[in-house]
Amino acid sequence: MKNISSYILSLAAGVALLGGAVSCDDAPALPPMVVPVTDLVPNMSILDFKTAYWQSDRNYVAYPGNYNDEPGVHTVISGRVVSSNASGNIYNNIIIQDETAAITIAVRTSDMSTTPLFGQTICVDVTGLAVGGYNGLMQLGAEGTYNGAPSMTFMEGKVLDEHYGPTGLPDAAAIDTAAVTIAELNQLKGSSAGLIEWQSRIVRLDNVSFEDQGQPYNNSSSTVSRYVKDADGGRMILRISNYADFAREIIPGGTGSVTGILSYYGTDWQLLPIDLAGMKGFTPIQAPEQPGEPENPEQPGAGDGTVEKPYSVAQVRGGASGSDVWVSGYIVGYVPGMVFDEGVLGASGAVATNILLADAADASAVTECIPVQLPTGAVRSGLNLQNNPGNLGKGVLLRGSLEKYFQQNGLKNVTEYKLEGGEEPENPDQPVEPLDGINENFDASVNIPAGWTQVQVAGNKSWYVPTFNGNNYAAMTGYKGTAPFDQYLVTPPVDVAKLTDKTLSFDTEVNGYGSTTSVFEVYVMNAATPEAATVKTKLEPAIATAPASGYSDWKASGALDLSGFSGTIYIAFRYYATQDANYATWCVDNVIVK
Repeated sequence: MKNISSYILSLAAGVALLGGAVSCDDAPALPPMVVPVTDLVPNMSILDFKTAYWQSDRNYVAYPGNYNDEPGVHTVISGRVVSSNASGNIYNNIIIQDETAAITIAVRTSDMSTTPLFGQTICVDVTGLAVGGYNGLMQLGAEGTYNGAPSMTFMEGKVLDEHYGPTGLPDAAAIDTAAVTIAELNQLKGSSAGLIEWQSRIVRLDNVSFEDQGQPYNNSSSTVSRYVKDADGGRMILRISNYADFAREIIPGGTGSVTGILSYYGTDWQLLPIDLAGMKGFTPIQAPEQPGEPENPEQPGAGDGTVEKPYSVAQVRGGASGSDVWVSGYIVGYVPGMVFDEGVLGASGAVATNILLADAADASAVTECIPVQLPTGAVRSGLNLQNNPGNLGKGVLLRGSLEKYFQQNGLKNVTEYKLEGGEEPENPDQPVEPLDGINENFDASVNIPAGWTQVQVAGNKSWYVPTFNGNNYAAMTGYKGTAPFDQYLVTPPVDVAKLTDKTLSFDTEVNGYGSTTSVFEVYVMNAATPEAATVKTKLEPAIATAPASGYSDWKASGALDLSGFSGTIYIAFRYYATQDANYATWCVDNVIVK
């Protein structure tokens, strides 16, 4: 890789006007040039700052202190702004870069008194701000949550106004752009050092071509992924906002160079083009002439919603309707939270409550999919990617109701399914052999452990496995969900006769967030679901108490006596809450049945 100076945007000419304009008139009247100066003095490079506060967790929040812990001496970083919201593709982010690294500042720029321009050097007092990860991307901002776990979000513009100052005039020509290959980037993401140094930098990919030549960059109502590839088949995601002023422009052919901000999401790079000027050397393609619309345009596909001729995903996206219809497609991913645009193509980190369906197993964007809600029971048990990662890419027939889900055309109330061209799942009701004990600390994976199940009686949130300070645990929250909530996390079956001590123990932690209705309970049941259980005994463990703010310490439950039970039992952790202003987050760890 090498550095190439002077990626000059189309807006750079506008920046030059800050120095005033000269005409042919004699003695032109020019306003005095004002060169901004700040009292802030940088004392740490961006690379050193990121290294000091980097964590391997995808989502975390830290609070920078004083420089070298010196009383009253704040930590200050400095960098040149290498992003711009002028085209609309990058918004609510300011990216600064020095000679060592770059960092994204997540801020509501519309609320700022003055937004720094492309090429402007600014100093940022980071003491008192929050820094951390948002699904893998390190950024400055404010504390929020991601799937209920502490994560980064946007700070208010007035907060950044109090923490930064510009110095000198904007100089777009001074920005250095690193030329790097897709292969080099794939290698860099394999180490913390590579991620720390390269996340958020402005980079350039040479000799690449677009996979979607001749199509608009974005012709949808949300951000989409487009791909470029190199001669060796390496691929890079380009994220194009529907608000970008070039969204409806046609993707060119041939090979060329693409420049943008090297962002990161989940486990992979994403390139954010700053504007259309960053696409150079390609061969323009004329937009095809659009034929007149027929009076009654047919929906894509030939399905009629029967099991013999099911609707396609394209038909559902196009507005097909029905309350008892069949839909066919391929299982390609899931939606981790409440926002469809944040859907994930893949099975890693999957939730149990929904899947994404597409017309092709190799779908390249969430916008090609429909969301499918998985109701509690055999449908969820057999289809969800959390417990069945091998379902990824499989064809499936689903019977249900076409309704809005995640504010998209989707499928809900699924009552029947057939995997792989209509074949029934093998032995769907085969009983599970009871265990002779449980010792689960959740550290083996970021997924709910195999054999554990979730029962969603009410609400649309699920238990999940976050990581904090290197420790995994199970957690549940109603944050950004639809109340009421009644969600059970249930262990595999246990044979009481095989237990040595006949006891249960576990640890809990809670952040109350001011909730007045959130409840955590523990039950012993003789079935995997509360509806099927004829024995459902509530236990009285010692559990954590929510502090006035933040998370409590971990609290040991004590040894709970199970000797009064016989046969096969299940331990069920229940999260319950009715309508509230906020909802608590309950965490469970170190579950031992022996």
